[in-house]
Amino acid sequence: MRNDKSWDLRGRFPIVSSTGRRAMFFPVPHASRRQAKSAHELAMLNLLLVNLPMLIALLAGSFLQQGSPLADYKLVGVLVPWGVSLGIVAFTFAKAGRLATQGTWFVAAHWRLARVRYQILLLAYAVGAGLIGLGWLVSTTQKTHGMQELMFVALQRVAIAPLLIGLMVLIMLESGALYQAGRGEVPDSLMKKFPPPADCTGAATEFGLEDQG
Repeated sequence: MRNDKSWDLRGRFPIVSSTGRRAMFFPVPHASRRQAKSAHELAMLNLLLVNLPMLIALLAGSFLQQGSPLADYKLVGVLVPWGVSLGIVAFTFAKAGRLATQGTWFVAAHWRLARVRYQILLLAYAVGAGLIGLGWLVSTTQKTHGMQELMFVALQRVAIAPLLIGLMVLIMLESGALYQAGRGEVPDSLMKKFPPPADCTGAATEFGLEDQG
C-alpha cells in the first residue's frame, strides 16, 4: 500500500492525498449518475421556469398603475410560482432525507447537495420578504396616498435585488453540480459532511467507461 493512502485508478485503496483531501471521482454506473443529475435538473427547472418568471412578475407588478386591468393579478403572478417553488424545495428536502438512509451514497450525496444549495434561495426569499414588509411598514407612516405607494414600490423593487443575485448564484452552482453528477464527481466540501461508505471507491481522476460498472 502507498504511503499517501490514495486510491489507485482501479479504486482498490483508500485515497487520501498528502493534503488530506479525498478524491472526488467515483465509478458509479450510468443509471446512478442519471438519478443524481435529476436533483440538479429539477433545481434548474425551478430556478429558470418558476423563480425567474416570478421575479419578472414582481418587477412588472411594481410598474402597474392603480386601476390597470392587470393590477388585480399581480399578487397571483407572484404567490402562485412562489408556492410552486416552495413545493419543489420541500420535495427536494424530503427526498434527500429519504435517500440518506435508503439510497446509494452517490445519488444521496447529490440530492443532499441540492438541498444545501436551496438554503441560499430560502435566505433570498427571507431577505426579499423582509424588505417588502419593511416597505409596507414605512408606507403606513406616510400621510398621503401617493407617498405611501411610492415608498412601498421603491422597497419592492429593492427587494428584487437579493432575489435576483441569489437566483444567478444558484443557477451557476447548479449547472456546475449537474456537470459534476454526470462525471461521477462529488465536491470535497460535501464529502467532509457526508463521507462515502467504506466500500465506496474513488480516484483523483475521472473513471473511464470500463470502470463504471
